[in-house]
Amino acid sequence: MSDPHDNNQPDWLDEFEDLANERLDDGSACEQVHPIIAAWYKEVMAGDPPPARDSVWQALQCLTTEVLNDIPLSLVEALSSEELDEDLADWVTELLLVGRAFQIALDSGRLDDL
Repeated sequence: MSDPHDNNQPDWLDEFEDLANERLDDGSACEQVHPIIAAWYKEVMAGDPPPARDSVWQALQCLTTEVLNDIPLSLVEALSSEELDEDLADWVTELLLVGRAFQIALDSGRLDDL
């Protein structure tokens, strides 16, 4: 079911989304889509990050800093070490890059078969 707060989706699409949800074979959509996403993820991780302008890389680094600044204190204490801090920052940046690649794949139609 679509998010009723999503103002970008026209109401007439609800009928098609409802029909698709009714016709799902055994299980949830996630169970059916997961193998496609898993294959896409392996492909992305085996390659280079999506091309980006320097300003995009700078923005990703800034967003990494903001995400790290918002980590719950209990998690920071559990993970605190100088070596881990750098690994955690690298992982958050990688996570953001995967999200960016995912958005690019969605926007380009690469995952339209979902």
